[in-house]
Amino acid sequence: MKTTIFLGLAMLFATLSFAQNNRRSAEVFLEIVNPGKYNVYLDEELVSSANGRFRFYDVYNSTPVLSIIQGNTEILKQRLRVIPEQRLVLSLEGKELITLKQMNIFRNRQYALDDFDGYTGDYNTGIVPPVLPDPNYRLLSTEAFQEFYTSYKKSDFDSERVRLINAVSKNASFSSSQSKLILKTFTFDGERLKIAKSLYQTVVDPQNYFTIAETFEFPYYKDEFLKYLEKP
Repeated sequence: MKTTIFLGLAMLFATLSFAQNNRRSAEVFLEIVNPGKYNVYLDEELVSSANGRFRFYDVYNSTPVLSIIQGNTEILKQRLRVIPEQRLVLSLEGKELITLKQMNIFRNRQYALDDFDGYTGDYNTGIVPPVLPDPNYRLLSTEAFQEFYTSYKKSDFDSERVRLINAVSKNASFSSSQSKLILKTFTFDGERLKIAKSLYQTVVDPQNYFTIAETFEFPYYKDEFLKYLEKP
């Protein structure tokens, strides 16, 4: 009897061990556009950074809790839903968490993703193709954006802000999250609309640019902006 019990327990532990070792993990990447020093927890795992990007690999919990802390203040605490063998790319805008992308980690059983939110090679598999930015656009790095935004916030007038934006836009592109942060600082909707249209020409993730609409104070300008996005 004892032999049978021990044999059964051994088989159970072996099965559990096999299942644990064959679990498929996911990844969760977070971008915080607003400059500052943050501590980010995914369940019990902590990542600290001042450059605005946080990477969590080997995520086995399908519903982990994300906590974002700045100083002694908890900015956000939210439960996520992740899919095995996919990378979930998130962005924090103010206190709102936005999903930027969800991408397959592997192609033909090979790790296929780059450092943050894209693929390393050309699409040549049966996997759903990713949304890739125009190769002529050069996304401003998080570190460079923080330096730009520090100078940008010191500008008192819309005209000064426009000059800074134009100077940077000649050599780099902004993301929708970065553009939203920039446009919120404008005083007048008319100037905000003009720059929103200009930034849209080279934004690296145009599929997310509709989120800019909420930066407008007056319905007229919001409608004009959305009409502009509707144009082919």
